[in-house]
Amino acid sequence: MAQQKIKIVTPKATCVYPWLNKPDTKFNADGEYKVTLKVEAEDAAPLIKQLDEILKTYKEASIKRDPKLSRFNVNTPYEEEIDDQGNLTGYYLFKFKQKARIQTNDGRSIDMKIAIVDASRKPTDAQIGGGSEVKIAATVIPYAMSSNKAFGLALRPQAVQILNLVSPMNGNVVSMFDDEDGFKAEEKAPASDTFTSDEMDTAADF
Repeated sequence: MAQQKIKIVTPKATCVYPWLNKPDTKFNADGEYKVTLKVEAEDAAPLIKQLDEILKTYKEASIKRDPKLSRFNVNTPYEEEIDDQGNLTGYYLFKFKQKARIQTNDGRSIDMKIAIVDASRKPTDAQIGGGSEVKIAATVIPYAMSSNKAFGLALRPQAVQILNLVSPMNGNVVSMFDDEDGFKAEEKAPASDTFTSDEMDTAADF
């Protein structure tokens, strides 16, 4: 069955271990862009419903085509967050991942990247750290994997809208200071020529 590709935009969420500016190459030489989004249960409900419907439709169509697939389990790309004491926190965790380099069927190698825009949808090269609040525009790709006999959804991030930035090197350290009179950093002009037209079309989805 041909892969379906469905676009979604997440609600406002908190980044957990983001690799959005550059790919993580620890376990893959080509690298992967990835992030886990932490979303309050109430805000997550519409997205969960949308993803469940996509997966259900794909599963039913796949089983109709090949009845043997009815034995496959279902793996969702989200889970309820549990704290260190084993208690539910009231949040859901959604996992997003995109290969930094893909091979096409005709043998070409394409370097992928994630478009990053600010709250006003202007391109930015701001470094996104854990705790940043964002929305993500992503492509949802349903799949049936024979290796683990399961249906699932791949959430592939295409663009990120930063709503509240926490820089990787700042975090809680900067919050220890108070505002003072003195040096003010100049605002850096957005790198408006860094994205392709397709990526800007994706950013326009926000």
